Amino acid sequence: MQKLHWDRLCVLIVDDNSFMRNLLSTTVKAFGIMDVITESDGASAIERLKLSLTDPIAASMGTVDLVLSDFVMPSVDGNLFLRWIRTGNGVPDRFVPFLMVSGAADKFVVEQSRDSGVTEFLAKPFSAQTVADRVLQIINYPRQFVLAPGYFGPDRRRGAVLVEEERRITERSQIQVVKPDSHERELREDVRAIHFQPNNRIRHKIGGKNFAEPLYFDPLIVQAAEKRIQALVGDYADWVKKYISSMSDSEIALSADPENRQSNKKHIANINRIAHELRGQSGTFDYPLITKLSKSLYETTSHPDMQITNDRKKLIDAHIDAVRTVFKNRITGDGGEIGLALLHDIEVAVRKYQ
Repeated sequence: MQKLHWDRLCVLIVDDNSFMRNLLSTTVKAFGIMDVITESDGASAIERLKLSLTDPIAASMGTVDLVLSDFVMPSVDGNLFLRWIRTGNGVPDRFVPFLMVSGAADKFVVEQSRDSGVTEFLAKPFSAQTVADRVLQIINYPRQFVLAPGYFGPDRRRGAVLVEEERRITERSQIQVVKPDSHERELREDVRAIHFQPNNRIRHKIGGKNFAEPLYFDPLIVQAAEKRIQALVGDYADWVKKYISSMSDSEIALSADPENRQSNKKHIANINRIAHELRGQSGTFDYPLITKLSKSLYETTSHPDMQITNDRKKLIDAHIDAVRTVFKNRITGDGGEIGLALLHDIEVAVRKYQ
């Protein structure tokens, strides 16, 4: 295959966690995509994209070819950011492929992203291969965009699979198809849905327009990207230490003043946020136990207004102690008998104190 020019692409990465931004940026650059722009939250990403439309020099970016965004972020989260991309004011490109990244790959998160117009979803923990797979899915199998009552975004139907709310009959005459070479200049008033079939800009931009077969990354490049990810193990260790320390501070604060609801709300939210981050990427660095324990802790602390009873405090303490034990003793993989014992103890604690 003729060489593809991945370096022609511009990717925007949005994540409130600096380690995650660096991890995604490192992975994408290893594929040869060197024009990578990062923002720490959805609000700043929106302002920068708006600015790029009127003053690309001041924004330090031109056309963005792909957006990768975390789902859970303060203020403007990934879902609100995606909704703005698809339906907001001052958007440079409503058709830009949007890859949602999240450690909370639960059904409602995936469905919410889908219904807001996401192109693909990447669950944490991710690997270089899973990132490559999602990018190639976007390029090799682009979906038409659908404008219908209450929705604008990539067709939510994949092949013959229909989402429940689209199990309806729409006559061909009720659909207007708009293609790049279409001579139609007006949208008809009598249609139920409009199908936009834009050019595959990314494929054209990297020089893959004339290839009939699916594009791919050289397996050696993907392997090299994986090595770059693993080279960040030291950074991951520093990141986890800081997070465990922060959770411990919140844990102590909950014990010091259990009746202070306002303070408790803040500390529960902090523990919940950290648990979400830990569940997202620990598996990438061979700490699947931390992923499992953090998922359970995330679910335990998902209600910031919950009352801190002695039982709930014991449950939170048990989770944090288990995470601390796994990391302190470098219990990687499934942890063998120790890992099974830790998970068992947490399951017992959940049943007892939940």
